[in-house]
Amino acid sequence: MTDDGNPIHLLSAAARGNGDAGGSRRFFLFCLFAIAAAQSGFCEPAAPPAPATVVRHSAAVSEANTLIAEVRVSLSRPAHVFVEYDNQLAGRYRTALEPPAEKHTIPIVRLRPETTYDYTVFTVDDTDLLGASRGPGGSFTTDALPDPLASIFARATGRSSQPLVLADHQLLKTDAYFFVFFDEVGALVWYMRVGRTGPVARLREQGNFVFIMGGRRLRQFTPLGEVADFADLEVLARAHHDLVMLDGGRVLLLLDRTLFHDDSDSGGLRTMFRYDTLGIWHSATGRVEQVWNAKETWDILDPAQHWSPIREDGMTGWTHANSVSIGPRGNTILSLRNRNQVVSLSPDYEVEWQLFGPDSDYEFPNPVDRFYKQHTASQLVNGNILLFDNGDGRPEAEGGQYSRALELRLDDVAGTAVKVWEYRPDPDIYAPVVSSAYRLNNGNTLVKFGSRPRGETNVVSPHQRLVLVEADANGDEVFRVETVHLDSHSMGYRAYGGIEAIGGETMLRPPDGSVATRSFSGNAAK
Repeated sequence: MTDDGNPIHLLSAAARGNGDAGGSRRFFLFCLFAIAAAQSGFCEPAAPPAPATVVRHSAAVSEANTLIAEVRVSLSRPAHVFVEYDNQLAGRYRTALEPPAEKHTIPIVRLRPETTYDYTVFTVDDTDLLGASRGPGGSFTTDALPDPLASIFARATGRSSQPLVLADHQLLKTDAYFFVFFDEVGALVWYMRVGRTGPVARLREQGNFVFIMGGRRLRQFTPLGEVADFADLEVLARAHHDLVMLDGGRVLLLLDRTLFHDDSDSGGLRTMFRYDTLGIWHSATGRVEQVWNAKETWDILDPAQHWSPIREDGMTGWTHANSVSIGPRGNTILSLRNRNQVVSLSPDYEVEWQLFGPDSDYEFPNPVDRFYKQHTASQLVNGNILLFDNGDGRPEAEGGQYSRALELRLDDVAGTAVKVWEYRPDPDIYAPVVSSAYRLNNGNTLVKFGSRPRGETNVVSPHQRLVLVEADANGDEVFRVETVHLDSHSMGYRAYGGIEAIGGETMLRPPDGSVATRSFSGNAAK
């Protein structure tokens, strides 16, 4: 029998050959078998699965939050999904890529109230977005803001360098406390109502936020408004005002303690001193370790160490720390409001220097560079000190009561502190309490004037407004939002930048800021 070129016959002939059984012969036989199997249909390759398609989809606004929506999607088979959503004024955004599943519920955040959005569903068979298949879409309309946020009137000018700004709003008349996000043109695009709490909110790596609740508990909330306990604080003191997320699951806290001193036998008062300590909460053990104590640093009974008078009833907030931050050398920067003082602690929590207030290590060649009842002190990479100078109690000889953001250069050789930058609006704004100033990565500064003068009741006064400003290196405004709460006296502790997204979304087209001055009634995009 002769071979006719059929691969099967060739394979048989090769198998009958008397040559050696070396590697080349085995490779040749394998190739022949593969060719023969393919031509004979023995090893027909499996057809790729059909692309996943959208079987059903719907969108609805959350019942719990008028600025959060959900898009529900059912697919023909499991696949990745993302959603793009758009409003001509509010911008275009894409959600994070959802893991493979047949049914998806995709949260939609960064929305404005009373605004209609178009959405489109995309399916992805792998993680390459270039291979995404465009599916069907629809639209949804957000609801109005809830009371009392619905009473907000906001006016914005310019454009922020920050995609999002996080701030707190406290509506005191209604006892309502909110965290809110503004977008880069000043529209309110997210909110969460919390119980009466401090102003603290810090973005964690996983996208959640942590704040102090009731002085005894750290709580966290997600971008979807889900709240959970983060830690119960086993401390005898009250945590307050500020915290710093450290590495290794640790949290640096300001803690408030009390000392009673009875001097009534010698004709004095029975005085209650409130003073501050620093503690580190360790997640591994749940314990709080005290690392610094104001009473062990200074003599609490020395009148020279008190720059705020003791009240007639014998009560005094001796130090009243209102911010804590980490400096460029791992040092800790404290703002002690009632001492008109900024203090640097070494990495092992020993006092390195004191700026202004009692026993200052620095003099001010120009008295108008001094600060009064300050907030949010931090040390910049260049060693300068940035703070919000409330100006409460500023002498008339130094300009009287006005507020500003202030940057000071410290000269360790000359022992002097000199102003190198400030943002002071024209006309002046006086915010005697709360407020903040933070340096952004691009060199601009985010400044929050968070209160009005005590006793001010005229709602048309500029002091009634809470003012948020981004100022550049020249002290000029690039962005400004003024908010008025028509039905409630309001305060706002702080504003934070450096946040790209609320819930993992990506901006595809920024919001429209073509109108030089924008007014929002409830911040709707209409």
